[in-house]
Amino acid sequence: MEPWYDFSLSDKQLMRKSWRILGEDMEGFGMRIYSMIFNQCPEARRLFPFMKFTTDGKEKKTTEFSFQALRFVQVLESAIVSIDNLHSLDVILDNLGRRHGKLESATGFQAYFWTTFIECTIFQVRATLERHRREWDKRDVDSVVYLWRMLLKNVINRIELGYNTDIANRTTNNINSSNGASRKTSVATKSTISMQRGDGVNEVPDSRSSQF
Repeated sequence: MEPWYDFSLSDKQLMRKSWRILGEDMEGFGMRIYSMIFNQCPEARRLFPFMKFTTDGKEKKTTEFSFQALRFVQVLESAIVSIDNLHSLDVILDNLGRRHGKLESATGFQAYFWTTFIECTIFQVRATLERHRREWDKRDVDSVVYLWRMLLKNVINRIELGYNTDIANRTTNNINSSNGASRKTSVATKSTISMQRGDGVNEVPDSRSSQF
């Protein structure tokens, strides 16, 4: 696990300042991120079978869509709230990754989706802040975008570790189950052969005794 980025006091202040704008409309912010993700990576749509899409493939702004988008942004909110003690998020993010591991087998989740999530989120962070030019000049936007990239990289790293752990556990369990089934089949086969051989032995004496 890579260490959390060492945010300075001024870094934290800048991040919190950015969140005051980004967090004003968490649902809208999240929906813009997800819309971009689906545009950049259409195959990610299969992760959300409950979402509805139009005939041209675009997502409909349903309750399910907005709820999922909001959940993602709430993870970012938790990181900002915990920016003084980011280690407190380790277990939470690990568990989140393990849940995504289940998605891999159920819906075909792919590891490269993580990069798509990061890049689309960074794009929307910059786009949102640039719409507030009175409060954010280009230098500050560039600075905070870098900080957001570091934070997202750390967050995704921990989620991905949980994801990989779950996949590894599932692979091990499948191998063990397969080996167990093979052993049972082998024992059953040996038992059947043994019984067949036993019947053959019993038949020989009977045949011979009938001849005398």
